[in-house]
Parts: sequence; structure tokens; C-alpha cells
Amino acid sequence: MIYATVSDMQARYKKSSLDLLTKAKSEDSKPDDAFIVSALSDAGGLIDSYISARYVLPLSVVPQALAQQCCAIAFYYLNDQRATDQTRLRYEDALRWLRDVRDGKIPLGTDSAGDVPESEDYAQVISDPLVFSRDQKGFI
Repeated sequence: MIYATVSDMQARYKKSSLDLLTKAKSEDSKPDDAFIVSALSDAGGLIDSYISARYVLPLSVVPQALAQQCCAIAFYYLNDQRATDQTRLRYEDALRWLRDVRDGKIPLGTDSAGDVPESEDYAQVISDPLVFSRDQKGFI
């Protein structure tokens, strides 16, 4: 399952650096979003291998944190052997985060079926009656 889109990648990383990475992979040296889609698909496969131990796939709602980790992994895949230390650290952090999700240390915010659970613990505000009003002049 793909957890992020090309526009998610472009929102997180400079378009010029994404273009440079895809140019290096294409035969005609032109930017090609197909390489980004391929990297996102590979990252999604890796994510699936981790979260399928705890959640039923496909998820009906993709949490924002999952899209963020998918982009970090895909960017690492796009860099191949040119990955900087920062890119490698983000990739390792994403893998660590996925291990924690798999082990139940970090919840995704969905139930095991991948649905967002209904919450019944809404905030309630209770206050005393008004002290100052037209009928009451501030005496309790």
C-alpha cells in the first residue's frame, strides 16, 4: 500500500533535489515522477511488513505520521549511494519508529482493523450558575 503521494514528497523535500535525484535515474536525463512513485511503493511495502503484525491491511485511514515516515524511507531509496548522514539517520529513525509501532509501543491512532475508533471521552465543561446577571446583582 502506498502511504504517501508525489505531492507529499514535494511538500517535504525541495522539488529541485527530487528532480536531480530522478534525473540521475532516467535514461534521457529528465525528471520523472515515476521514480518517486516507485520509491513510495517500495517504502509502502516495507511499512506493510512492519505494521501487518499489529493492524489489518489496508488501513482505511492513513495517519499523518505514517505518511511522514513513508516519505523519509522513499527519499532514502531515491538517494541510493549518495545518501547523506541526515537522510540515513531519518531512514533509521523511521525503521525504529516502525519497530515501535509493530511492538505496540506507539499506536497509529487506529484500531486493529485500521479504522479510527469512535471516542466517547469528549471534554465536558461544567460551571456554576452566573453570579452577575440582570436578575442577580452579584450576591451568592
